[in-house]
Amino acid sequence: MRTSANMPIRQRLEVASHGQIHSYNGTTVLELTKLGFSVEELHRFVAPRRTLARRIANGEPLTIGENDGALRVARVMKLAERVFGDIGRAQKWLRKPNRGMQGIVPIDLLEAESGAVLVEQALHQIDHGIYV
Repeated sequence: MRTSANMPIRQRLEVASHGQIHSYNGTTVLELTKLGFSVEELHRFVAPRRTLARRIANGEPLTIGENDGALRVARVMKLAERVFGDIGRAQKWLRKPNRGMQGIVPIDLLEAESGAVLVEQALHQIDHGIYV
């Protein structure tokens, strides 16, 4: 019997999540453009241009880190869409300077998980009627 410590992380995630964690590859990562992200933004948040081009051309799976970046931006956009009730309004909010964040543009924080948490906190505040 194989212990979880001996399994690759991708397999551990698959087992632990019962297949619920979306795993992007070179083909499916482009689905993020349907959420309003440009290909340039995918290069910024998921993988550099040449790396992503290679993954797309070869249909390769993203690395765990790249997949985490894709999941992060999808998660934040879906929350913003739910809070604002419309993907267009969500995209607009993510791309304009935010007073509560000292003028930082929320989308500029999505390069890191800690930044995404700040954006999500702001969205939860808006959702609960707390405007900062």
